[in-house]
Amino acid sequence: MKILTLGACCKKSAENHKNAVEAAKNCGVDEPQNIGDIREIMKYGVMSTPGLVIDEKVVAMGRVLSVSQIEKLIKDRQ
Repeated sequence: MKILTLGACCKKSAENHKNAVEAAKNCGVDEPQNIGDIREIMKYGVMSTPGLVIDEKVVAMGRVLSVSQIEKLIKDRQ
């Protein structure tokens, strides 16, 4: 499973990445990678960060997800 967090320029993006790292650890999957380059982010069709991508599918954008919300998204795709 490949998890990406999108956005690196604001507090919300940092919080979203931190929550994704914790959720991935709790679910026993690889640590998420962060993409901060706006050109790369736009390739996913995300115009508002933070964003979350699981296995190349955008599952959230424009909001910070809690650890439990991210855990549910991960488990739904395992």
